[in-house]
Amino acid sequence: MMYWKLSIRNARRSFKNYLLYVVTMTVLLAVMELSNCIAVAGRFADFQTVSLPLLITVVQIILVGYIDTFMFTQRAKEFASYLLLGMPKKTLTNLFSIEILLIGIFCLLVGTTVGYGFFCTCVSTPETFSYGFLYCKSMSDTFCCFCIIEIICGFRVKNRMGRLQIHELMQAKSSRQEMNPSKRSKRWGIIFLCSFVGLIGCVGGIVLLSEIYASCIISIIIIPLTISVIAFYQWIFRWLSAYRQRLSASVYRKNRLYLTAAATHHSKTEAIINAVFCMCFLFSAFSFMTGRFMLQPNLRFFEQSVQQWLGTAQIGICIVFTVIYFSMLALQQIMAFRQDAKHYQILHWIGKSSRQIQTLMVQQTAIRLTLPMIPALLILFICVPLLNQKLNGLLPPAMHNALLRNTGVFLVCTLLFYAAYFFVVFFMSKADASGEDTR
Repeated sequence: MMYWKLSIRNARRSFKNYLLYVVTMTVLLAVMELSNCIAVAGRFADFQTVSLPLLITVVQIILVGYIDTFMFTQRAKEFASYLLLGMPKKTLTNLFSIEILLIGIFCLLVGTTVGYGFFCTCVSTPETFSYGFLYCKSMSDTFCCFCIIEIICGFRVKNRMGRLQIHELMQAKSSRQEMNPSKRSKRWGIIFLCSFVGLIGCVGGIVLLSEIYASCIISIIIIPLTISVIAFYQWIFRWLSAYRQRLSASVYRKNRLYLTAAATHHSKTEAIINAVFCMCFLFSAFSFMTGRFMLQPNLRFFEQSVQQWLGTAQIGICIVFTVIYFSMLALQQIMAFRQDAKHYQILHWIGKSSRQIQTLMVQQTAIRLTLPMIPALLILFICVPLLNQKLNGLLPPAMHNALLRNTGVFLVCTLLFYAAYFFVVFFMSKADASGEDTR
């Protein structure tokens, strides 16, 4: 009982650090609950809905693992103090695990409530539909996925804390996670090039081959897509690390050295996180386009009312994933600005004006929000025109180039989200990043 009280007290005191964790878990669990509701209600239309909870579970395990690492480094000295005062390492591990579990349960309650409420409010269902069955079944499915996430993440935290020593805890915040630029850099570049060519080849096969062969290609196209995204970021961060270490004068022009150093400070972790965000962005685009086609009155895939709520749900999932993308990146950048406030003060002392510091802040924010989009936009710009030709042969003349129009609408909406979150980050971090408040 004492452990639970101490864990609750520590969770309250560290709420600011847990904010990123709470936002991530709550939104993802809300999306998972919404997708489970769609899967249960549309059991006769398992259209992306059955596999979505599994995808969210994998994404959540990766992101929660990253946030657990961030929380660990933020509180490393606190944990070291507990050990110096005589607390057994097993007890400390249990305390931290209980904190994570309590926060996770809170996020589960809020997230499932939001997801279920959104489904009941925005999606129309037949009059004979049982909301009691929907609630029990969808909640149980979400809870099972939540237990898998907590068990895997708890096991990783326990193993990590069990191996650490006090001196490692004292130096945790100062540790860097840079990649070795000379190690497997070209290999990752070759992997990216080959997988990207394979992805384009799969899209070309879908366009040119018959429906039987095209359906087989669709089932495996996720493999070269995932490999190309992961390989791109493994390669680009190693290339940036190598660029930073060059003796060329171009590295020292304007703010290139500072921006490159900031981008590669935790390059091992950032490569994984950017790959996850890129897949999130791509999935948002696919959900938006699917939803737009579902809402077209000229197309009939299912019964009209069923197709309408399926399309609405797809648009809703797209919005939620877009919010995940921008909110997580914005929170990361805000926290990075606050952690590096002293760096900006030093730049102010050595002669950088407030305007120059704000320009540097704008550049960092733009890089943070744009970097995960690069391979996604490359894939969309190349693959969408090819797939549009295929759809033009299947759709009525009035709907020709519908895929291009839907992609354009999605990019415009993304630009609006980008501008809104860019302004939020700039407004919240202006005082921290500029030298105006330096005293």
